Amino acid sequence: MPLSPLRARVNFAIFAAVTAGCGWLFAAMDHYTGQATGTGSVSSTSGGTNGQGLWIAVPALVALALHFLSRDGARPLGLTLRFTSRTRWFAFAGAFALIATAVPVLVAVVTGAAAFSSSPSPGQQPLLTAAVAALPFLLIKNTLEEFIFRGYGTRTAMALGLPGVTPHLLVGLVWGLWHLPLYTVWMSQSDFLRTTSLPWSVYVPTLLAGLMILAVLYGELRVRTGSIWPGVVLHTISNALTTPLLIGGHLTFQGHGDALLGLAPNSLATALLFAVAALLLWRLPSRAARGPYGGAPGQGKDSATPYVSEG
Repeated sequence: MPLSPLRARVNFAIFAAVTAGCGWLFAAMDHYTGQATGTGSVSSTSGGTNGQGLWIAVPALVALALHFLSRDGARPLGLTLRFTSRTRWFAFAGAFALIATAVPVLVAVVTGAAAFSSSPSPGQQPLLTAAVAALPFLLIKNTLEEFIFRGYGTRTAMALGLPGVTPHLLVGLVWGLWHLPLYTVWMSQSDFLRTTSLPWSVYVPTLLAGLMILAVLYGELRVRTGSIWPGVVLHTISNALTTPLLIGGHLTFQGHGDALLGLAPNSLATALLFAVAALLLWRLPSRAARGPYGGAPGQGKDSATPYVSEG
């Protein structure tokens, strides 16, 4: 079917409203059904609630429903593994995840902004053990998350006809708002306080800004490959490394050092690294040769052209 910008706008509005708002509804459901909150983990199902499960499942189901029942001509959902230079893109995703973790840690330790310990906090697993143990859960969780925000969110935002990186920033804003119930309601607050020293009044806007910057890189990976899978690799390796480093007590920041050199999205160092990588991808010559929705008109369904309408 031909691309319908009006239908795409309606679909994205529904998607954004449900995704950004459903977490608060499910948090309230947990409260009224007596489920314990504030004990959850971001790297396993430990301490999770029914509401937290619905928080990630419902946006995915809504995205599927909109894609199949309210067709806007923007396609596909990016589940293909058939795209050009797969090895190069997966290698980039894995390497950048390592760089975006190692560089802030090294600078923070060298400058005295943070102290590194090879021994975890009491009750926590060693770094490598914790990272490997978290991989199965993170792979499932991040596949759903990348499907929601890049599989459906990016392909729909790109069909809105917005200029430059605006579609990615728009998806990033929804992504950030979606995260807020996780940090404020479900996540163990002792774990949360190991990730930031900032008050909520500063943390929330910097988190939203940081995730909007991260969304540009994740979105560009999606645009250029037509697939969510390089983003899944980047997301999963990043989470598997940063979570045990921070929550496991291996990396402890002094004062507000985490705001400058931390590993969370609201860290200045993390935002800068992702911004530079996103800019490099954005400026690659091949993007200028692509059609207005991320691909040359008329290419096939499984090619790296996620946004051309089906004709």
